Amino acid sequence: MKQSKVKKVIVITGSIGTGKSTAVDIIKSLGFQVLDSDKIVHEGYNKGSELYCKVTEHFGKEILNDDGSINRQKLGKIVFSDAESLNELNRIVHAYVTDKLMNGVEECKDEVIFLDIPLILERLAQEKEYGLKFDEIWLVYVNPETQIERLRQRAIKENKNPDDVLNIIKKQIPIDKKVSMADEVIDNEGTVKELEVKIRKLLKIKDIGW
Repeated sequence: MKQSKVKKVIVITGSIGTGKSTAVDIIKSLGFQVLDSDKIVHEGYNKGSELYCKVTEHFGKEILNDDGSINRQKLGKIVFSDAESLNELNRIVHAYVTDKLMNGVEECKDEVIFLDIPLILERLAQEKEYGLKFDEIWLVYVNPETQIERLRQRAIKENKNPDDVLNIIKKQIPIDKKVSMADEVIDNEGTVKELEVKIRKLLKIKDIGW
């Protein structure tokens, strides 16, 4: 019988504006599998899915559009005006996502797998309570000034109000505080090429896939 590979599970994370998505793309390009928690949620709201059924069962048909799809605005009005409803939605979603992530880890045949979880540090205790298991957290980092400037430029480019975008930062743990919470920090102050070099170096240090 072939001996099963020892699997290492690494969470890749980073606050808005730090370039986490770019880092994830680089990791994928190097041949690693990355499970995307945001994608799991997005697809989970599709009509007929397990998450869809759980959300509609709890919040009722009043959150649905005429075609049966979930109306995010209607659902948002309910949960953002009632803390208990918001907590319940978060519980349903987080439990579902954790199950999907852990199933993905079990099905993966690689020695290493990455989990893309943007807000892992904001809800670390809850994620562990729901059964999330991992070995390390890698944080993509830029200093707060760079983060703010990148978000401001992105907002202008996307014709959004910069103040609205910057308010998102206030809902997240300050990026400098996250540094002490992560196992590894990947500085992303430079170019995309420089980011790739740093990721390759970290993978080599960790003896992962090299």
